[in-house]
Parts: sequence; structure tokens; C-alpha cells
Amino acid sequence: MWNVRPPIQTFPSTSSYPPASAVSMTRSLSTAYVPPDWPGERPRTWRHGFKFKSGISSLLFRRKSVSRLADATDSARFRLDPILRDDKDVILDLRRSQHSLIIRELGRPVVANDLMGPCTNPPTVFMRLYHTRLPWYIDVVPSGNGSYVTLGDLFMNICQSLARPIHHEDYYNDELDADDREELKQTWQKRCSSKKERMEGVKQVDFLREKYMFLGLTRGKNGMWQLSTGKGYP
Repeated sequence: MWNVRPPIQTFPSTSSYPPASAVSMTRSLSTAYVPPDWPGERPRTWRHGFKFKSGISSLLFRRKSVSRLADATDSARFRLDPILRDDKDVILDLRRSQHSLIIRELGRPVVANDLMGPCTNPPTVFMRLYHTRLPWYIDVVPSGNGSYVTLGDLFMNICQSLARPIHHEDYYNDELDADDREELKQTWQKRCSSKKERMEGVKQVDFLREKYMFLGLTRGKNGMWQLSTGKGYP
């Protein structure tokens, strides 16, 4: 393992700095500047009710903070495609691209046409997903000129969202303590197999820690869908 601090987006969200760069830049600024490793407020981009240490408490949405989705996209109105309900039908490591997807019943590699069908019956134009370990929502919409969310749209949106690098405030804040940050760092180290991957820093998927295998969706709170994941293979 590398005894280093994972690079995160420390300054503007469009830039990413490795630890040494972040520290050196900080020292050159005014003494009133808050150093990169100083905990800050809870990020405003995080969903209400999220707790890093407890999956159960993260399900306790506060009614005043989280409104129910519009009736037209409320999960209660839809039935999921069977492959999204059975955790044995799909193999997908969410740390990787959606192109690594395997659908067991096909018995062959997945092609684009296999994923053109709607995720739900009746088809929907919007799905909001949440996971007990993720502080962010994952919003899924049709790609291109599509009129409904397809299976391909779903897997693409999930993987692309989780592949986003986190920002400074996602790593250093009052919600995460030193042990939490160490757990994220260890997850980052285990995921990365090359220097290039390491320099991309901690990503949203690292908040899943060891539970990065897709297990399906279920109806969730307030008209949303809950994303379920499980532990990776040894």
C-alpha cells in the first residue's frame, strides 16, 4: 500500500491536485487561509439524512427536507424490468465501465440492442436513485432523443456518476472523521492498479467501500428508487 494522501479536488471543481501540490499551494497563501485538511461544513450537494457510518440512519429522510417526486415519475407507479429486480441476473462491478456488464441469461456478451428496452413498465422519463452509502443522488434520464429511460441509460448513468472524482469538501468536512477518511483512502488504494488511476483521485464509487457489485433496484422513499449493492468477489 502507498503511504500517501489520495488526490482530491481541493480548489475549483474543474481542477484536481495531488496532495503535495495542494499543500505547497496552501502554504503560499495568506495565513488566514483554511488549509486543505481542515474539516469544513457538510457539503450542500449531499442529500439530507446521509450518514457515513450507518446505512440505517441514512434511510431516515426528513419530510421537511425531501419532497416526494412528481406523480408522473413516482416509483410507486412503475414495475421494474425483471433483470433489475433479481440480483442473480446481472453482473456489474460499479468501479468499472458499464461496458463490463454481463447478463447471465444471454449466455453471450451484451450488445447495444439488449439494453434498448425500458427500465420500467410503463416507461418513465426520469428515475432518481439513492444508496445508503452514497451522499449524492443519481438522476437517470433518456439519452439523446430517447423518449424513455432504457436499461442502457440506467447502467450508463450509474457508472458515469460513480466515476466522478469527489471534491475537497466531500473528503474534509464535519461529517467525516479521521477514521472515515482513512477508510476512503484504503478503498481508493485497493481500487487503483496503476499510477494513472491513483492520480484520478478518490471517486464517488469509493463511498460504497467494499460493496461495489450491482444487486438491483427496489422502490424507495419519496418516489425514488433504492440502489442495492453487495461485496465484490474475493
